[in-house]
Amino acid sequence: MTAGGLSVRDLAVVYRTDDGDVHAVDGASFDVGTGERLGIVGESGSGKTTTALALIQMLRPPGRVIAGTARVGEVDLLRLAPAAMRRHRLQTVSYIPQGAMNSLNPVLTIGRQFRNAFADHDVHLPESAIRGRIGAALAAVELDSNVAALYPHELSGGMKQRVCIAIGMLLGPALIIADEPTSALDVVTQRQVMETLGRQQQATGAALILIGHDIGLMAQFVDRLAVMYAGRIVEIGTIREVIETPRHPYAQALVASVPRLARRGELHGIAGVTPSLRRLPEGCAFHPRCTRAIDRCRRERPALDGALGDHRAACHLLADTMPERAA
Repeated sequence: MTAGGLSVRDLAVVYRTDDGDVHAVDGASFDVGTGERLGIVGESGSGKTTTALALIQMLRPPGRVIAGTARVGEVDLLRLAPAAMRRHRLQTVSYIPQGAMNSLNPVLTIGRQFRNAFADHDVHLPESAIRGRIGAALAAVELDSNVAALYPHELSGGMKQRVCIAIGMLLGPALIIADEPTSALDVVTQRQVMETLGRQQQATGAALILIGHDIGLMAQFVDRLAVMYAGRIVEIGTIREVIETPRHPYAQALVASVPRLARRGELHGIAGVTPSLRRLPEGCAFHPRCTRAIDRCRRERPALDGALGDHRAACHLLADTMPERAA
C-alpha cells in the first residue's frame, strides 16, 4: 500500500467531439487526507464520475485528461503508464462502482473473482492461505465464507455490493473511490452497505471519496464535502460548513432541496436545467438559474475563493454578502 492521502491539482478532462472539446472537468483541485472522507455531490453531468474515472485512468475515448496531477504519496496516478496503473489499482487506489450487478463477472464464482485479483497483482500464496484471505475478506463485510462458492446471480443486491467492497479492500489500498455505492438499494440495505464501507475504511486508514446525489447520506458519513456544477468545484468545506452555512447559491439550493421533518410536505427544487457542457453560458455557469445573479456573474467566471479559509466557494456575491444560515 502506498502511504499518504490524495492531492489533486488542476484536473482537466475533455471529450473530443466533432463540435469541439467538451470540458467535463475543468480545473478541479482538492485534497483527501489519510483516514479522511470527502464527499462529492452535484446533479447528473456535473463531472463527479468523470473525476473518479480520470483518477484511475478508466476514461473511455474520446475522453482524456489534458492537465493536472493526482498524487497518492509519491505516485502521480495521472502519469502512470497503463501497465503500471493496472498494478496500482487495488493496491494504491480501488474503485467501488455504482452498479454491483454489472461490475461482477456473472459467469465466475465470487471466490474466482477474488483469486483473479490476487493473480493480477502477482500475489502467490499457498491454497490454504488464499482460502483464508478470501474468507477473512468476506467476514470483514459480514458475509459467510460459503459465499465464495456462489455466482453473482445467487446474491442479493446488498450482498453483491458488499462483495465489491471486499474486493476493493483486498490489497489494502491507500485511496478508496466509492461511486454511488448504494444506488438501487433499499434504505435498510443502504445503511448496512455504508456501515460496512465505513468500518473497512477506518480499519485500514485509507482516504475515501464518496460520490453521490444524497446530501442527507453525505451528512451522516463524510468529513468534508465538495459541490460540483458544470465540471467545476463551486464549493468545498467541512460537511458542517457546507450543510449549515452554504456559500454558493447552487450549494444553498441543494441543501434547501433536502426534505426536513420541520417542513413536512414542502418540496424545494432548483429552477431550470443544467447547461450543456458544449455551450456553457458566459461567466458563472449557474447564473441562468440563480435568483441573485448580478451583471458580473454574466460576464466573469468566479474563482474558488480562499478568503473563507478552508471553506471556499466560487461566487462573486461573497465579497458583498454572506448568506444566512440554512434552515
